[in-house]
Amino acid sequence: MTRQRPRGLLFLLLARLIVSASGVVLLGLAACAVGPVSDVQIDWVDVVQFHGIRYTASTTTLGRAPTESDLGPLFDTVQFKVADNVHDPNYHLKDGDAAYLEAGTPVYTVRGYAPSFRLVARSAGRLTFYEADMNPHATTAADLLDVRGKVRSIDINSEQDSKTELGTVTDPARVAGHIAIVLDAPVNQKSQACDGTGYVLVFQLDDGTAVAHGCCLGTGELDRRIRLPSAFGDAIRHDVVATPTG
Repeated sequence: MTRQRPRGLLFLLLARLIVSASGVVLLGLAACAVGPVSDVQIDWVDVVQFHGIRYTASTTTLGRAPTESDLGPLFDTVQFKVADNVHDPNYHLKDGDAAYLEAGTPVYTVRGYAPSFRLVARSAGRLTFYEADMNPHATTAADLLDVRGKVRSIDINSEQDSKTELGTVTDPARVAGHIAIVLDAPVNQKSQACDGTGYVLVFQLDDGTAVAHGCCLGTGELDRRIRLPSAFGDAIRHDVVATPTG
């Protein structure tokens, strides 16, 4: 059976979370193939989980970093740090677990956004956004992305480095139309390998922050397992071609 392999940065964006049947979240395992579980080295993804929703740390540098003014009311508190304490690759994340945040770390809502989309926490003196990656109750992208009416432009970047801009959408009506298609798209919790042209879509938000998602036009999948209609892929291709170069 032939398997298609995700490519470049899009692979990291679309397949960053490798989820075993038991629900463990990890980037990779380093161990002898026939060795005991105790020999397994687990590289955890930077995640937290609350109320059944798993949030992944935002690593994009294409928007401003969170500041003290972004902190809303306390949302919850980390109960257990998984890294250094769990050595079982079959471990299933529980509410209150965090990969790297210490137990007792407060996690806050973000002003202007639903907590089902974005949270913020401090680690080593630095604030980090955590954005919903998997919500078992999500049926459409709007349940994962609270960005309706908050996107000022959409950058269409290379999948290879996520920063090289291949196209951009700035017309307010067109931006709103693209976002409406995304937010109305269904969510399928089962991810699939990328087949076809891939881009990184960067939603530049009104407050200066950004949300970046890998987009595979061949399979019609946006990162976070959002299934896009073929018309959206056609629109993105048009935007790339229509954007002046140089």
